[in-house]
Amino acid sequence: MLRRLEPTHSYRSLSKGFWSNTLPLARRSVIYGHNGSGKSSFASLLLEIASDDASTEVLWEDEHGQSHTVRVGQGAPSSAIAVFTKEWVRRNLSQFLDGATASPIVTLGEEAIEAKEQEEELSKQVENLRAKAKESDRKRQEQQAKAKKLATAAQNAIADQLREFDYQRFTKNRFSLPVIEGKLRDYKGEFPDENRHAEALKRLGEGAAVRVGTITEPPKVISATLDRLGPLLSETPTRVALEMLATDNGRQTWVEHGLKLHEQLDVCLFCSNPLTDERREELAKHFDQSWLIIRERAHSLLQSIQQARGSLSDWFSNLPDPLEVSSELRDAFVTHLHMVKDAVAVRLKVLEDIESALHAKADDPSITLPEPDWAALNENYTVAPLQQAVEEHNKQADEHLLVAEARYETVLDHIVGSRSDAFRSLEEQTRTAQAEAKAANDGADLAQRTLLALRQQKFSNSQMAKTLTTDLARVYGKDHLSVAVTDDGKSYACRRGDDPATHLSDGERTTLSLLYFLRKLEDETVSGDKSARIVVIDDPSSSLDREALFATHQWLVDTLNGFGQFIVLTHDFGLLRLFLKSQKNAWDNSRKKIREGNADEERFPKASFLEMYASNDNGGRRTKIAPLPPMLSKHTTEYAYLFSKVMSGVADGTDHDQLFLLPNAARRVLEVFTSYKAPHLGNFDQRLGDLMGNPVSNPYRDVYDFCNRYSHGEGNESVDVLDGRVVHGQIRRCMEFMKSADHEHFERLCKATDIDPAIIS
Repeated sequence: MLRRLEPTHSYRSLSKGFWSNTLPLARRSVIYGHNGSGKSSFASLLLEIASDDASTEVLWEDEHGQSHTVRVGQGAPSSAIAVFTKEWVRRNLSQFLDGATASPIVTLGEEAIEAKEQEEELSKQVENLRAKAKESDRKRQEQQAKAKKLATAAQNAIADQLREFDYQRFTKNRFSLPVIEGKLRDYKGEFPDENRHAEALKRLGEGAAVRVGTITEPPKVISATLDRLGPLLSETPTRVALEMLATDNGRQTWVEHGLKLHEQLDVCLFCSNPLTDERREELAKHFDQSWLIIRERAHSLLQSIQQARGSLSDWFSNLPDPLEVSSELRDAFVTHLHMVKDAVAVRLKVLEDIESALHAKADDPSITLPEPDWAALNENYTVAPLQQAVEEHNKQADEHLLVAEARYETVLDHIVGSRSDAFRSLEEQTRTAQAEAKAANDGADLAQRTLLALRQQKFSNSQMAKTLTTDLARVYGKDHLSVAVTDDGKSYACRRGDDPATHLSDGERTTLSLLYFLRKLEDETVSGDKSARIVVIDDPSSSLDREALFATHQWLVDTLNGFGQFIVLTHDFGLLRLFLKSQKNAWDNSRKKIREGNADEERFPKASFLEMYASNDNGGRRTKIAPLPPMLSKHTTEYAYLFSKVMSGVADGTDHDQLFLLPNAARRVLEVFTSYKAPHLGNFDQRLGDLMGNPVSNPYRDVYDFCNRYSHGEGNESVDVLDGRVVHGQIRRCMEFMKSADHEHFERLCKATDIDPAIIS
């Protein structure tokens, strides 16, 4: 099918880039545009491609969005195309339609008879290949649906799991299906397992970490201090007194022995001096001083030990609470904290034992005590793991955004990575099935083209003549025209009653040509696959009256039903309205799916309505494609639409991109307006003159001249002699005249088309 067509170089008014990628054709497409908009150029280019004789290189974009290059002299990539244009009529029916007799249009004879057997074989081939292509396409759609389901699951998982942590970032809009599919397609390597994924989500739920105090090295008891413990505990006051007299050995000996000898005496044995109470008190004081010295030393060492124990206890109590540490570090922190706690407990117990011994010594310096074992105080224990945990925790607190980003990445990598292999496998299966379907369709297309060539040789027969006669009666509601096979059996003749139908009107020529085209198309696809064909019809309603237009529209809708794609190009507002009505449901459903985000529908809709128009581009005429303006679908008459276009041109000034199309539109607006105001007069000039009064002296004489000089209704207008300012001024004058002729009507028309009447002041 055809989604979009674009010439590599210019082709008439068509140029590279004229067709936006966001405005695709659909399975049912109607393109509206005035004469000179480029419709015929587009149809002619398709006719060349259908004839395998493209005159310029073209990019053909299919329904899957894939581009194919159609080179000069080549045809369409796959689908068979039938194109109804004036050129097709000229090639196939010009002699038949022009004269009183019918020149041959299709030859009957031996070739048609011989082709019958080949036709049956080719029909069977086409049927088998189409069936194979259909099955492959079914597989493609199935794998494509699975891939889309997988991508949707990933999209939902991202939104469900991460949106609560960052609502604006992890939305389905930012992680759209195309984005997710790209990530699934491009993901390579290993991905975080389920445990790491769950851990990351758990940590994200905890929020930002709060810094905790750093851990210093634990305080130590100075071993030099404890070296004095053993001697202190074993010392007594007496031994201290003797040590104080160690510098005088004789006196030391005398004191030791003298104390015992004089215990019961009142006189000294050596000096005969009396041993008074005062003297004994002085001697006692001498020995009491040594007692105090031991106690003081015991108290001093006890104070050092108490300080050491307090420092160690305070240090341990100031360690961070495990609940303050990041949960991912907490278990390891608690393990090492227990080890440190045990080591500290051992040291506190040793210090307590030392304290108890020193308390006893201070209470009674005369006693001797065994030295507690304090070797454990010199054993090393490490707090490095705790310090490392705190360092990592504080780093997480300081770099919360980076840490959170890493956790987001873990969750995303798990969601995407765990599905990437399956997604790529499904896409590969989709591509394989698509290639198989294309190969089968290509084979079927080749067989179909061969089949069509064979059918051309046996197409004309009396049954077709009767069918065309019936069709003419259906369109016109009477049987004044008929078609018959000539006496030689080689061609058709058109008759009016019993006589040859000479000088057919334009409407009759259009009707007969279109009926022949559609019946020929129908005959060519009797046993072929209609769903694989594209039908293009350019201006099917030219010169038809209202009744024939209704019948032709219905005939088109009925006949084109079942074809893979049809494209109707028309300048007839009445036919456009009929298609808008008949295709309303399909168009509404298509637009609804697109609004809901259906990528397949957005890429190749079921139905679409487009506008084709010509704009001035650096002094040249260039065709453009746009969505059908809401004004066209809203109003039931072309009059309101043309009025709104002209008024928009007046409002936009010389920058309006369709400015050079508006002289014709302004004339047509005035034609309808004057028909309403002066229906009793025969032609436009008379009606316009009647509304102006005396055209010579009327202030709008310039409007009269403009309508008769620079615009020509349905003709091939030329405004090359006008510049933008002149064109803008003239169409403005036309609207000023209309407002002056019937102010109330002008105001109501502005209201109906949402136009500000103040534009024309």
